[in-house]
Amino acid sequence: MKLGLEAMLQLLQEVEQGDPLDFADLPMDEEQLRRLVMLDLLQRDEALQAEASPEECQLIYMLSTARLVLENLLLHLQLLRLEQPEGSAEEQLQAVLRRLRGEEGEQ
Repeated sequence: MKLGLEAMLQLLQEVEQGDPLDFADLPMDEEQLRRLVMLDLLQRDEALQAEASPEECQLIYMLSTARLVLENLLLHLQLLRLEQPEGSAEEQLQAVLRRLRGEEGEQ
């Protein structure tokens, strides 16, 4: 399915409703930043689709997503360590890891 920039931005907005991003007090326009990122991704996708098979594209997207999720997790854990006393950060780390393993309700 090929969607344009505006349609993708609308879908991104719908995704963010369930899990909003925190731009805090960063000195940037949120909508402009979303537009810039989405435009870059659409351009990369167009170039990739011209060079790779659908299976290769899916593999590249899965690996890219895994890399981004891992990077996000590491940044989140680093923030926890900076913001929380050591014991509290360790407890939160373990809670995050349990959630990732699907053990959310287990103790």
